[in-house]
Amino acid sequence: MNGYDFDKTIYDGDSSTDFFVYMVFSRVYLLLFFPWFLVVFTLYGLKILSKKKTKQCLFFFIPWYRNLDAIMEKFWDKKISKVFDWYKAQQKEDDIIISASLSFVLEPAMKRLGIKNYLCTNFDTKTGKVIGENCYGKQKVVKFVAKFPDEKLKSFYSDSMSDFPMMRLSEKAYLVKNKVPVEIDVPN
Repeated sequence: MNGYDFDKTIYDGDSSTDFFVYMVFSRVYLLLFFPWFLVVFTLYGLKILSKKKTKQCLFFFIPWYRNLDAIMEKFWDKKISKVFDWYKAQQKEDDIIISASLSFVLEPAMKRLGIKNYLCTNFDTKTGKVIGENCYGKQKVVKFVAKFPDEKLKSFYSDSMSDFPMMRLSEKAYLVKNKVPVEIDVPN
């Protein structure tokens, strides 16, 4: 089993940010909330808001949309091509994606790519709340071990050393630089 982060690792960009921008510019009335978004980004930048709370504050509008599945399909029609070819060439049936991306954003992409195993930040689209912890850093290990207690990773790929805890669980680690995976040594 090989493990992968999603955003900036096998996807060229940040899928949650791409979706946020897609929504704001395809539904221009959301621009009325620009002052709110600015405050949220500022508080996050000042480390007053956690990543979890920031996601809830930025995506507060999601419960308004009863047709979210259709919106997500249109979004991924435009964005699925941003998955790197190097990943598609080596994709295996037992791959696992472990991402901080929001569940409602990531799940349709996983279906399109045929990826059955994935862990992400669970977001309740009815309440606009993150359920549990943000799937980031050490929390990725907690989620992985809880779901796959007896699994070992052959390799783990990420764009960030924030995934160092996941890299330590794998035989090999790869850091994606300039859209290309490069094997790195991970000390025990």
